[in-house]
Amino acid sequence: MIRFENIGFRSVEKQDIEIIRKEHNDESVLLMLRDPRIITELQQLQWWESISKSRNNTVFCIFHENPENVIGVWKLQDLDDTNRCTEMGMDIFKNFRGQGFGMKSFRMIFKYIFENLNVHTIYAKVGAYNETSLIAAQKAGYKISGKIPESLFRKGKYWDNVLLSITFDEYRKLPESN
Repeated sequence: MIRFENIGFRSVEKQDIEIIRKEHNDESVLLMLRDPRIITELQQLQWWESISKSRNNTVFCIFHENPENVIGVWKLQDLDDTNRCTEMGMDIFKNFRGQGFGMKSFRMIFKYIFENLNVHTIYAKVGAYNETSLIAAQKAGYKISGKIPESLFRKGKYWDNVLLSITFDEYRKLPESN
């Protein structure tokens, strides 16, 4: 378990999977995700078993104050030890948005990945339709580095998948990292 100010993160345990599934299946969340399919209990259990076995593709619960007060999740995807890069995704649960947890979580996760996992570049993909997430990611320090044109289908049309990245040197220049 890692703590940062009044938040922290820990591994996802079996007792967490239903709260994560319910949040995932909420329409306001579901339609912002890369894969907008509704997840069953069995699929969620299989997902948890899969992430529990992987060190390079895993998910963590973000908590406020104590480890049982889960407010979101973050994903470490395709951790590449050779090239020292990884994809990161984060979701603050809808009832906790707009309270500063997102920015604080970005700072906590960046610190952990850069300063403890020895990663040099973190990247993320965000659908162009998800303006709130794009703004938040850039405010946290990500820079737009490209796009995958018309690779996401939502609301009857194709959208770009916006690629964002931050390097260790860029992270060190952020006011919050000093």
